[in-house]
Amino acid sequence: MTVPTSSGTTGDSQATVHMFPLRRMLSLPEAAEYIGITLLRLRCLRLVRAGPHAAMRNGREVMFRTEDLDAYVDTLYRRANISHAEQARHRNEWRGRIAGLSDTARGSISDSFMQIVTRDELLETGTNRGFRVLFLGGLCLIFLSHTPLIWRL
Repeated sequence: MTVPTSSGTTGDSQATVHMFPLRRMLSLPEAAEYIGITLLRLRCLRLVRAGPHAAMRNGREVMFRTEDLDAYVDTLYRRANISHAEQARHRNEWRGRIAGLSDTARGSISDSFMQIVTRDELLETGTNRGFRVLFLGGLCLIFLSHTPLIWRL
């Protein structure tokens, strides 16, 4: 690339090329496979508002960025106190296992470690939300039991 210099002549200089990351979007089944969990587990995590951050695309279709999925997996490994070297080894091993499978067999296999740590997060978050729902339901029951409308039924 030639750039004009201050004297008006053109000189050869090095051009700087900035590579922007590829923002690949994955659907719900692809994201579950990428993480290493079942599709049902990812749906349950979304139901209790846990798990990776989802980005909406095309209106209602749920999509996930690979950067968000990698960040989520990294937080799970950090919570389990596993080093980055061991994490990289384990994730590369998982990607190698997935790459060797046919498309029909991919949906039925899951990473046992990721199933364990996501179950822990699901129970932790789901229990908290479940107790809130039960508490509000109890309050509604108490309120309705003391109103004259319910006595007439």
